[in-house]
Formats: sequence, C-alpha cells, structure tokens
Amino acid sequence: MKIVIADPIYLPEEYRKKLEAIGELYIFDTIPSSLDEFIERIKDADIVLIGRYEFSKEAFLHATCLKMISVWQTGYDHIDLDSATKNDVIVSNVPGYAFDAVAELVFAFALNLFRKVHVADSKIRKGMFDWRDYVGNQLMGKTIGVIGAGNIGIRVIQIAHGFNMNVISTPSHPDPQKELRLGVKFVDLDILLSESDIVTLHVPLTPATEKMIGRAELAKMKPTSILINTSRGKIIDEGALIEILREGKIRGAGLDVFENEPLTQDSPLMKLDNVVLTPHIAFLSEESLEECTYICVENVEKFVEDEPQNIVNPDVLGK
Repeated sequence: MKIVIADPIYLPEEYRKKLEAIGELYIFDTIPSSLDEFIERIKDADIVLIGRYEFSKEAFLHATCLKMISVWQTGYDHIDLDSATKNDVIVSNVPGYAFDAVAELVFAFALNLFRKVHVADSKIRKGMFDWRDYVGNQLMGKTIGVIGAGNIGIRVIQIAHGFNMNVISTPSHPDPQKELRLGVKFVDLDILLSESDIVTLHVPLTPATEKMIGRAELAKMKPTSILINTSRGKIIDEGALIEILREGKIRGAGLDVFENEPLTQDSPLMKLDNVVLTPHIAFLSEESLEECTYICVENVEKFVEDEPQNIVNPDVLGK
C-alpha cells in the first residue's frame, strides 16, 4: 500500500512510524508548484494525506489507485467531494481540534486593533515614543457579535465573558436553553452588525455563506467597529471590504484567511494600515498541531482496519 503526504503537514517521528507500519510512505514537504507536480505525487497512491493544496476534479482523473484521503485540517472545501464519491474515495477530516487556538487569535486581533499594538510597534522602532499616538480602547463593556455559535464560536463567547464584554450571536438554530447557558443574546444578522463593536466570523464555507458579508452588510457596521475573520476568506466579499476600509467606514479588520491564498504582495490589503494580517495560522499552536496530526493519522489507521471515521462524504459508503 502506497501512502503519500502530498504537501506539508506537521509530522513528528511517532506518527511517521505509524504510517510506515501501514505501508510504503512518501513524504513531500513542499507545496506543489503546479497541478502537474501534484498529480505526479499522488497518481499511484492508495492513501493521500493532504493539508491545504486543492484536490481538484482533474487530479482525481489521474488518481486511479486512490481509496482514501485524510485531510489534515477541519475544512475540506479544497477537496472535490463529488469526484471523490464518484471514484469511491473516502474523505476524512479532523473535525474537533484547535477550538482554543482559533478563539485566542480572535482576541489577539481584537486587542491589537483596539489598543493599536501594531501601530505602536512600528512607530517605536522609528523612535516615536509619544503616548498620544497610541490612545486606544478597552474590550470591557464592548459588544462582540459572534456569527456562528458552533464549537469555536462558543469558545469565543466564553473568552469574551472573561473580558466583561456583552455578547450577541447569530446561531443556525436559535435555542433559548443554549442562549441562557452561554450567557448570550441571539439576534438576527442585521442587528448583530449594527450593534457590535467587534464582528467575528465562525461559520463554514458553503454556498449559503459564500460572500455573506458584502458591501451591504459592511455598511451596517459601526464606523468604530472591527471585523475579524479566522474562518474562510470567501465568506467575505474581499473587494467590498477593501473599499470599506479605504473609506474608513469601519475601524479596521483582522484577517487570517483570504479569498485567494497565499495572499500576494500586490494585494490592496497589504497597503492598508487599519488591517492586521496573518497567513492562515489561527489553528497554529503546538497543542493543536499535535491533536490534528493524531486524528489525521488515526483516520488512516481506522480506514485500514475497515472502520473509517470522520467521513465527510458518507454517500460513498452506500455505493
């Protein structure tokens, strides 16, 4: 059995040995430079472990031996699930990890933007030490709007209470008991946008959520508010956000994800000083990396034992 790690993932020796015990292991620790290079890597693999590189319909045409894909993350929108199912390929993901890591980065963005940390850091390096340049705002008493009250959204809500913030949210299925338990007020999106000092996104990328935050939605936000996205870039209309930020219609944005990744140097976002950017690292802590790899490798082990788990295309089992 040939097992291929098609692009960079975190792989300590103990997990490499587990995979080597299953089959012949090939590790690629660079991002493929082209689709052709990716196809060359995976074309005769039985099992592929993949991080962020797109597994397209065309790639499936050449993966004639493929039986299973283990995605080294929660999101799997970069995998063509229709092609996987059509070709009897089981796709598993890592559904439950990095809740704390992602939620903590939300507040790193919030504190950075509200307290002007990135501005202060830049100016002090230029010898500018006047405190009047750095007057910011505290989080206590502010309202945070959490779009999506899943596992990560819930963790954000819990941390927000530690800052004595007011919390509102827009869950998919409003539940009075959940509202009471979390100490949050459930509201519709328009109210959340208009009342929040911080708007943070925690929904998956689906046809329904793609560009759910466009110019009309951004226009409803307070001019003193910030937008944070650690979810998926395409949930925001990036072009509309750039214009809103240029016009100063909102205070700023903290962005870990983008419509197209990696973000290029000529992106207009690079030129905006009211934006804090990170390269899709919300999940990136030593603790979360360990957990992600553990589950990703376990998905492979369970598949080989004919007990597949964390399957994101369950229709393949009924074929």
